[in-house]
Amino acid sequence: MSKRLPVSELIEGMILDEGVYSSQEGRVPLIAKNTVLTKYLIDKITKNGVREVKVLSAFKPSALISIPKELPAVGPILRQELLTTLEDVFYLVEQADQSTLSSKVKQFDDGIAQLVNTIIKDKRTMVNINNLKSFDEYTYHHSLSVAVVSIAIAQALGFSHKNLKQMGKCAMMHDIGKISIPIQIINKSSRLDAEEYRIIKNHSPEGFKYLSNKDIGNDELWYGVMYHHEKYDGTGYPLGLRGDEIPLLSRIIAVADVYDALTSNRPYRQPMQPAEAMEYMMSGVGTFFDYDIIMAFLSKINPYPLGSLVELSNGKIAMVVNNEFAMRPVVQVLDNGDILDLYNDRQCLNLVIRQTFLDPPGF
Repeated sequence: MSKRLPVSELIEGMILDEGVYSSQEGRVPLIAKNTVLTKYLIDKITKNGVREVKVLSAFKPSALISIPKELPAVGPILRQELLTTLEDVFYLVEQADQSTLSSKVKQFDDGIAQLVNTIIKDKRTMVNINNLKSFDEYTYHHSLSVAVVSIAIAQALGFSHKNLKQMGKCAMMHDIGKISIPIQIINKSSRLDAEEYRIIKNHSPEGFKYLSNKDIGNDELWYGVMYHHEKYDGTGYPLGLRGDEIPLLSRIIAVADVYDALTSNRPYRQPMQPAEAMEYMMSGVGTFFDYDIIMAFLSKINPYPLGSLVELSNGKIAMVVNNEFAMRPVVQVLDNGDILDLYNDRQCLNLVIRQTFLDPPGF
């Protein structure tokens, strides 16, 4: 059940049942649907002049287990620095401004090194894709999400520190060729026609050209970008490479790219839940994806982090209190405090997690 509340009645922990916009006329996005409200976000809503929002009915938790929330893979400051620098690099490549580009790429490399260090500081760290989401999935946000997941996969595969930085840079740059695609095609909400799809498919070789012509990176990075849409069975593009013919960086990016796309909001469809997307990824082993990379991916992605909120198929909202069995965690129901073990308890076999709620990035 949901209801509309004046902003003055909002409290931390409430969950948005629709997106919040700063203007009903301009439809400027502020916060995504299903986000858990914090004091910071309530203040943000208030400062932007929003009068009321739609939230899921308030809950009165009884004797909830105290579970510290898992920290996001990327903090808000580093996140914003990377997004801003990436946007600057894309712009300077498009403008052919070589003099400024060199210093900006150096700044970008430093940011990638920070990102790698953040992700690998604890080998047990799992990636929560929800912590990487913003309201709208622009190319830059998507690129950062793909980079985080790619670095995590590469870490699981045993990459050296130097090669992890190469992985991160390649993943962040994988869609740079989209600057050659007309914006109306990039933002089209309906199905692409044959000609538009042909143009879209050109973005990976265009990315190769941009990076090699500007001398950004090296052969490994350029070919990693060039072939990130190849598929393991040879049905991808641009050349129809198969198996180990596809560069390793490309095979890793392909997994991270598809996973982030499936779990992202699109004008023409709702995002998949992380666990649902993971099931899809597993079904693509040997056709779309490399088996070893999918196994590494599954070892690093956590669909239900500790402390996160989920909606069960019986309509109850619950908090994840143990995720040893990642796809079927132990949860505590918010309104009555009941503990439900979705994996071991036979009485819970008919219960599934319907959706997860978003923690605001960096909070």
